[in-house]
Amino acid sequence: MKIGYSREKLIDLFLKGKKRVLSIGIIIVTLIITLIIYSAQTQQIESLQSKKGAELKKNDVLEEISRTEKTIKLYRNVLSKKEASSVINTIGNIARDSNVRVISVNPGNEENQPFYIRYPFILVISADNYHAIGKFISKIENQSDIYFVDAISIRSQEESQTPDKELTQKQTNKLIVNLILSIIAFKG
Repeated sequence: MKIGYSREKLIDLFLKGKKRVLSIGIIIVTLIITLIIYSAQTQQIESLQSKKGAELKKNDVLEEISRTEKTIKLYRNVLSKKEASSVINTIGNIARDSNVRVISVNPGNEENQPFYIRYPFILVISADNYHAIGKFISKIENQSDIYFVDAISIRSQEESQTPDKELTQKQTNKLIVNLILSIIAFKG
């Protein structure tokens, strides 16, 4: 009994093993190359996603800038230079609705700033009570035309009224209010 393989059989086994080893080697090399390519692609995808996030943030900022520019254009249209007569008419209408009496309205000296012009108006009104003054100022500041109350002073004034010399004097307390109102007009 002969234990062992014949020479041809050994060569045949060796060749089959060599083919298997070669196939396994090729598979291992292919897997390594695939892992390297996959890793590179994963890094590239992560890089593209971070760039996409940065670009989305830039788009958000650009949209916000665009909205701000539209708002500024709207304010420029609203805050265009108003004629003094238009302002005086508006103030008179508001005063009548608020139960105050306009004593005088005088345009002040315009203040020229780099981006806008401020048009002040010096206003003197009289009112019977503080509520009427508050109503007047509230209506002024809530106008579609934008008015700013820059300064205010209130003082009480007693007036004597004698409609008939034979009647006794009637004393009434009036409030006299000095206001400085401004309108802003953007340049250009």
